[in-house]
Amino acid sequence: MMNGKNRIDLKTEALRDSESLMQEIESLSVEIVELREQRNKLNLEAKTWLRKGESLVDEARTLKKELRNLRGEAGQLKAEIRQFKASLEKLRRELAEKRRVRDELREKLKGLKAKVSIPRGKAERLFEELEWQIQTNPLSPEEERKLVERVKSLEGQLDLHGKISLIVEKLNINFQEIQALKENIGRVKEQLDEVYGRLREKLTALDEKSERLEEAEREAKEAYQKFTNAKVQADKLHRRIVEALSRQRALKSGLREFKREKEAEALKDVVKELEEAYKQGKKKKLTLEEFKLLMSKGLI
Repeated sequence: MMNGKNRIDLKTEALRDSESLMQEIESLSVEIVELREQRNKLNLEAKTWLRKGESLVDEARTLKKELRNLRGEAGQLKAEIRQFKASLEKLRRELAEKRRVRDELREKLKGLKAKVSIPRGKAERLFEELEWQIQTNPLSPEEERKLVERVKSLEGQLDLHGKISLIVEKLNINFQEIQALKENIGRVKEQLDEVYGRLREKLTALDEKSERLEEAEREAKEAYQKFTNAKVQADKLHRRIVEALSRQRALKSGLREFKREKEAEALKDVVKELEEAYKQGKKKKLTLEEFKLLMSKGLI
């Protein structure tokens, strides 16, 4: 039979074992709380990086669309520039041709003027006077011959003046055509400069948005990498939490089993002592714990 001292020793040992289990369970509880805090912090960090990555991807998608539009607009402007250049080249060819014609007319005019020996008005007046003399005065053959020669000479001068007038008229028309071409060339140049300015703006915007697109894609990649890193760390902590919870459940189950075994041993000892006391006709004085134990089992 187990005496009182032995029961106390076993009780003390059981208490120590029970306290050890409880301390380990409590330690695991603290560890689980700390791990959960770390995991939640990492999950929040991962969520933040994920949102940033998604935002950057959306920005990159928008930038790509804007770049496509800008390239299309730049292409249209380049086509306009080609058209204006073609028009400008055509106008310049026409201007060169008009200037060539002008120079030829000036040369002809210069040559004709060199042949003029009498002003037009005087030539016309003398021509009329000579015709009148021939028609109204009786002339000798020699006088008539001389007058006819003078008339022919005046006719030649008048013909020169007529040709000069025609060339001067052509030069005036040519001058107006040259001025019109110059004005057209000036307008086309202004339009060309305006389109070039718009094209430069588009190309500048293309460079800026292309640079920002590269930055956004790089930042998105970094954000997703940081999200992955944080998520991996959070998952590792979660596995540790699961392991700790599993360990804690096992310890709690072991503690309950340990308590049941100790209660069963204690109950067995008390019942045995009561039986011995009964056989000897003695009364067994129960401790408060022994009384509670018997009460819990419905034995008293």
